[in-house]
Amino acid sequence: MDKKESLSATFNELKNALMKNDVSKLDEIILDFYEGFSLNGTVETKAEILESFKPGGVKISKYSVDNLITDIHDNIGIITGKGEIKGSFESWEFHHDVLFTDIFLLVENDWKYYKSQVTEISSGS
Repeated sequence: MDKKESLSATFNELKNALMKNDVSKLDEIILDFYEGFSLNGTVETKAEILESFKPGGVKISKYSVDNLITDIHDNIGIITGKGEIKGSFESWEFHHDVLFTDIFLLVENDWKYYKSQVTEISSGS
C-alpha cells in the first residue's frame, strides 16, 4: 500500500472510530499533541475528543464525505472535503454540513491525526 492509500485507510479508520465511539482506536490514531479548530471556533485537544466520545457521550448517526482530495508532502498528509454529520449528545440533536481539512503526520510508518479545521456551510435542526 502506498502513502496515499494508507492515508485514506487511516482517515476511514478515524471516521469509523468516531461513529462507533471506539475510544481506544481514537487514542491510537490521534497524536497526543493534536489540536483542531471546531465548528464553534474553539481549539479541541485529543483529551477533549476522547472524553466526548466515551460511552454515553456524542453519538454520530451519519458521517458522510464527498469531494475528498488527498495530498501527500513528504511525511505530511492532507485530506480536504465536504462532510455531513448527524448525531446527538444527551438530548441535543445536531446536523452539520461542513468543509474540512484534516492533517496527518507519518510517524514510524503510521499516519497519525495531527490537526484539523472545520467550517460549517449550512445547518439543519
